[in-house]
Amino acid sequence: MKHLFFSLVICSLFCCTGVYAQNGKYVETNGVKIYYETYGSGEPLLLLHGFMGSHKNWSTWIEDLSKEYQLIVPDLRGHGRSTNPSKVYTHALSARDMFGLLDKLEIDRFKAIGHSSGAMTLTHMATMDSSRLTAMILVGSTSYFPDECRSIQKNYSYETISDGLKSFLESHHPGGEEQYRELITQFRKMADNYDDMNFTPPYLSTIKCQTLIIHGDRDAFFPIDIPVSSFKAIPNSFLWIVPNTGHSPIGIMGDESIWSDVALKAFNEFLQGKWK
Repeated sequence: MKHLFFSLVICSLFCCTGVYAQNGKYVETNGVKIYYETYGSGEPLLLLHGFMGSHKNWSTWIEDLSKEYQLIVPDLRGHGRSTNPSKVYTHALSARDMFGLLDKLEIDRFKAIGHSSGAMTLTHMATMDSSRLTAMILVGSTSYFPDECRSIQKNYSYETISDGLKSFLESHHPGGEEQYRELITQFRKMADNYDDMNFTPPYLSTIKCQTLIIHGDRDAFFPIDIPVSSFKAIPNSFLWIVPNTGHSPIGIMGDESIWSDVALKAFNEFLQGKWK
């Protein structure tokens, strides 16, 4: 059985980058406490990690990106140090959490990069309020869950995951086994939810911000016809299919990737509005 979104990269744990958060704080919004860190100064750039990860997923990118932007790097609800008393996770709820965080920080307009569930959260944000998100990068994202993804979700359990994945979960979630067992339960429940990720092309066409879609051609969860369809539907969008890569195609989760340096250059050019 193929493993969860980040199973191909899980064996790499994160090293210190030499860059320290200006602060690590909490905000209360939408019934949860969201933990976040900030780095650098300049135009706000929101970084959203994938499911079962945390703000630590972005460790290898913080130093470079913080040279140009004020980074806001949160833990999604129930992940890392963020709470989730309801034990309910949907990407729509996550989007409302992120808008609540940005409201508390008095940030109106912003740019964003999201991986997997973080990118799905951004898709909700871009369709909930098309005026605030000015540019976004979606990595390993989807507009809906195909059958192959739902099959993995339905069959996933703590008992079957690798020791490497357990080590990853331990390094990201201070709540211990209880916390990541709950995340696994929420992941399984996604298999039966057909409302949360259900973005048809007409719906995607309402997205107004410039969008870069990055996708691995070997993604085990979302075949490339999905990002291609999104690219066709979203106005002012760009598509980069990364060859011979899976769900984390450019090294976001601390794994080594020959595409990491290229990705950083692409991030900067795209976010600076140089792509037309």
